[in-house]
Amino acid sequence: MKNKIAKTIGVLGLASLMTTTAHAQLTISGYVEAGFLTGNTEGTLNTVSNKGLGGETVVTVAGKGKLSNGWEYTASQNFDSDDNLNGRNNETNAQTSVMSTRAITLSPMPALTLVYTYDGVYGGEIARTAVPVVTERVGDLTGNSTISEFVDVTSGSHAVGFDVNSVLGDKSRLSVVYNPNLDSQTGSSSDRSYSGTGQTNYVNRATGYSIGYLVPAGPLSLRAGMTKIDQKQLNGKDVDSKTAGITYTAAPFAIGIQRTKNDGQKAATTTANAFKDKVDTVAVSYGASKELTVGATYSTMDRSGATIVATDAKDLKVYQFVAAYNLGPVVVSGAYEIANNRAITNGATTSGLDATTAKVKVKANF
Repeated sequence: MKNKIAKTIGVLGLASLMTTTAHAQLTISGYVEAGFLTGNTEGTLNTVSNKGLGGETVVTVAGKGKLSNGWEYTASQNFDSDDNLNGRNNETNAQTSVMSTRAITLSPMPALTLVYTYDGVYGGEIARTAVPVVTERVGDLTGNSTISEFVDVTSGSHAVGFDVNSVLGDKSRLSVVYNPNLDSQTGSSSDRSYSGTGQTNYVNRATGYSIGYLVPAGPLSLRAGMTKIDQKQLNGKDVDSKTAGITYTAAPFAIGIQRTKNDGQKAATTTANAFKDKVDTVAVSYGASKELTVGATYSTMDRSGATIVATDAKDLKVYQFVAAYNLGPVVVSGAYEIANNRAITNGATTSGLDATTAKVKVKANF
């Protein structure tokens, strides 16, 4: 009897799987990477001196197909071993879950895509990096530079919106998203009201929207983004973030420039403690061969605000040099970063808080 039940369950499961695959194409992809970082510091921010060996694994399950009304759809879910901090929570109250980036898209026509996403690249985030980089963006290469980035409403948060494709220029993309609650996290339920960390009487403390635009124009690629966040707590400082950049590509060479301006922080901050950042980046990359790509970036950050001591607030300067060797599914890369006059956490950039970091990484895609 048990064998019959087991066989029946197996047949039903197989039939269910066959029915599902008739309507959708399922793919599984991802990567495993390992990295070693080491360096040294001057001043009180000494975490860079620690030697670190770590890894990250990301598995993406995705499906796509057509609906009964003719629309196209996609659905995807990432399983990620890395952290899920969203710029507002911290290590203490961040939810520990491997269920990270996800999205549902519905396309009634090629020019329009409706989207729900958690941690997806939509809105102004499509313009967060508008310059050529070999591996990671400037702020993500080592995490030690303390440089500010464009503020978005999608990283580590739930948002809805739409994309307009190839309407405002050939192969262009206009992306608009709205986040009703920036304190929502990866485990926020689709069937329950959210009452997470920082919420008062179930009232969310921040909402925001973000708009991004990109368009290729011959050898040029233009990107721009803006974000507005309404901080609802008492004396909260609203966020106004803008970025724009342009890249010129003449293979195997590319060069780009970008400026980002942030007035206020994504983390809940009072007006009295808020500050402004102006970040400029110049980046170049060169394909030395089919396998080898090298690149360099130079960034500066000018920070100002009521709590910033003008006599000590020297500009942050970040120099990065990266080389990557492509072996097909496996990429081996090395990077070296110099960061001078780094910023104290939520405070001024300070002369003498310098750091150098070296990194070696191996990334295997599947």
